[in-house]
Amino acid sequence: MLTLKLQETMKGWLELNESHRKEAFAFTIEVTFMRRLRPWKPQPFVGSVTLPARNLTTETHGYFTLKPMGPRYELRFDLPGIGAVQASGEKSYDLMNLKDSLTMCPLTLFHNGSAIGYIEVAYEDSLLAFPLKALRVTKYATI
Repeated sequence: MLTLKLQETMKGWLELNESHRKEAFAFTIEVTFMRRLRPWKPQPFVGSVTLPARNLTTETHGYFTLKPMGPRYELRFDLPGIGAVQASGEKSYDLMNLKDSLTMCPLTLFHNGSAIGYIEVAYEDSLLAFPLKALRVTKYATI
C-alpha cells in the first residue's frame, strides 16, 4: 500500500527556565502517514534530537499533526540530568509574516507536566525545495 512519508530537520535553540542560557538544539523526524485517509489525525514518528553543547544525540518519538493553521509537533526524549521530557508546540501560519510563519516553530519543554523551558526551531532548507526534499511516496507493509 502507498502512503506519504515526511522527513524534516528543524534547528534552533533550547533554553531551560533554571539556567536562562540558550543552547543549540535540532531535531530530525520521519513521519509515515499511516492514517493516510485522515492525514489531519496525529501521526506517529521516530527521529533524533541533537544538543551539540552536551555532545548528545538521542532518539525521539512522538506525534506530528497537520492542522489548517500550521502543523503541531509533540516530541518525547530523555534529557540528561532531567529525565523524560516532552516538547510540544505548533507553527502558526500568518499571511503578514508568511516566510517566518512557514519555517519557525515555538515549543514548550515539559517535565512531569510542568513547563521547564522553551525551544524555538526553524526549517532552514529552501521552502521551494521542501516538497522535493522532505516528501516521498512510499510503500509500507500492512498486517
